[in-house]
This record gives sequence, structure tokens and C-alpha cells, in this order.
Amino acid sequence: MDGLLDEFGSGDAQARAESWRYSRQALRALEQQEFKGADGKATVPRELIERFDWPQTRGHRLVFVNGVLDAALSDASTSGAILETAADGAHTLRFAGKGAMHLVFANVATATPARWNAAVHVRVDSGKAFLVEQHVGTQGADVLGALASQFTIADGANLQTATLGDLPGSASLVRRVEATIGAGSAFGATHALCGGRFQRFDIDAQLAGARAQIAARGVFALRGREHVDVHLDVRHAARDTASDVLWRGVADGRARGILHGAIAVAPGADGADARLQTKNLLLSPHAEIDAQPVLEIYADEVKASHGATVGQLDERALFYLRSRGVPLAAARNLLIAGFCREAFARIEATDLRGPFEALLDAHLPQQQQASE
Repeated sequence: MDGLLDEFGSGDAQARAESWRYSRQALRALEQQEFKGADGKATVPRELIERFDWPQTRGHRLVFVNGVLDAALSDASTSGAILETAADGAHTLRFAGKGAMHLVFANVATATPARWNAAVHVRVDSGKAFLVEQHVGTQGADVLGALASQFTIADGANLQTATLGDLPGSASLVRRVEATIGAGSAFGATHALCGGRFQRFDIDAQLAGARAQIAARGVFALRGREHVDVHLDVRHAARDTASDVLWRGVADGRARGILHGAIAVAPGADGADARLQTKNLLLSPHAEIDAQPVLEIYADEVKASHGATVGQLDERALFYLRSRGVPLAAARNLLIAGFCREAFARIEATDLRGPFEALLDAHLPQQQQASE
């Protein structure tokens, strides 16, 4: 297991081991596979294309097939971004002014287990940029993807991101974001993580300049044996910075969800305002959710709060709906959907909330239960 820990983890050996302690079994299962390099020229089936061919993002789309940019499926002619590709295959997106981009990562399975790696650097030099990141795939032999991203937000700039993880049961994804947020700039991130055999998301955000802000929202809705492990680390490194983190989790069957949310206020980062909240629902006695909020404060004049809950559906609310003729399965789904959708409230592109809500509805743990 040290091989994958060394490759995907960060820090020294002890820190890597601790960071992955709740996902050791998932890593062990992956290491038993003999992965070959994924086919970056694999044909993307029509039914998969239909899942990301959104009318509202045409002209703003880049499609990566098993980590390789597919020029035929991509069209970024009106995105307002400049794409640069380095000799090692890493891609840089530069925004100056207003712009938007839809990044699609298609995991196309072949006859044997395969893996891919990709790197993307997003720079917002000025103005406001909106980035949608979508992960989809086809069922088949196991696919293991690894995506490393850097977000550099210049002083006074704004980057809003929305990430959808909608993977088949044979796909696993390890995702790492490192964000540097300049003075007076803002970074907003919304995540909806569903499906897949294993998903690991690391978000490391540095509030590097005075008055920098981050607002992070997320939800995972898990069923079967799905496993999602989210690590969010925010560091306040300058004065008068603000962080606001809200996460929702739902798990059914034998699924497992992990949220490690850590906020650190460095010495000299006076005036920081840090908030962290996670609420979670367990819908099965065999499911598990581990919520780990952490605050480390080394400065004065700081406002900080954190909270974490893990519970079950409100029986009083369920009874209320049943008493008004709503079938049990439908009532449960209404409560679960309402609980999760709070994470989508800050998506500024309101026309894109539809795909997020449709993804959530399709993955509700009780979606397959017959109504009474």
C-alpha cells in the first residue's frame, strides 16, 4: 500500500498514513489490480457524450478522454480563456476578464484495468471566471484516474468552481486541488460527489492576501459500497480573511463517507473569520460517515466556529409528510434531497443548478425503493 500512498499522498510518511487511515481498505483493493496505461484515444460512446453535452456550455468545453485532451469533442471558442499545453502534457487555462469553461473528464473503460494522470493549472489574472468540472465514465474494467489541479487567483480576481463526480461503479478517482487566493480575491467551490468505486478529493486552499475569501460547499450521496474521502484544508495566512465551509453527507447500504475539514489561522492573520459546518445522515446500520472538523488558531482577534453532526432522518418530519398522503419512499427522498440541496445554494450560474439537482436525484440512496 505504500506505493499508492507515496504517489497520491502528501507530507512525510506518517502524515500520509494518517491522512489515508479511513481509506486503507479501498487503497488495498486498488493495489491488487494490475493497471496499464489508459487509452487516451478511446472512442466515447454517444450515450456518454449526451451526459456532458449541455447546451449552456457549448463553446466553453474541453473534453479529456482518459486524461488526454480530445480536440474533436472540445470547443472552447467562446470561453474567454487561453489554453496552453506544456511539453509534459500539463495544461494551463488563463482567464483575464470574464470567462467560463466546462472541463469534462471521461473515464472510458477498456478490456483490462487502466489508469490515467492529468494536470491542469487555472490562472485568473483579473475579473471573474466560472469553471465546471465533470467526471463521467463507462462501466467495464476498472479505471483509476488521478487529476492534479492548481488554482491561482490574482489580487482582486474571482474564481467560482462547480464539480460533479458522477462515476460508474468500476471507476476510481483521486483528485487534488491546490488553490492560492490573493488579496481581495474570492474563491467559491461547490462539489457533488456520487457513484464510483472510490473517490478521494483533497482541497488545499491558501488565503494568501489580505481580505481573501473562500466559500466551499459540498455533498456526497452514497449507496452500496461506494466510498468517498474528502480532505479540505484552509489556511488563513493574511489579515481579515474569511472562510465558510458547509458540507452535507448521506450514506446507505455499506457505503462510507469521510470529511476531514481543517481550518488553520496562522500567526499574524488577525481579523480572520472562519466557519466550518458538516451535517450527515446515516440511512443504514451498516453505513459509516466520519466527520472530523479541526480548528487551529494562532492569531488574536479571530472569529471561528465549527460543528459536526451525524444522525438519521427526522422522524417528525417524515410523519408529517406521511400524514398528508406522501408515500414512505417519496417522503424519505424529499427530506434527503432537501437536506443535500443546501450545498447548491451558492451556485451563481443558476441555469447549471439543474444538472446538479438531477445528479443528486439519480443517486439518492433510497431512489430505487418502491413507493407504497
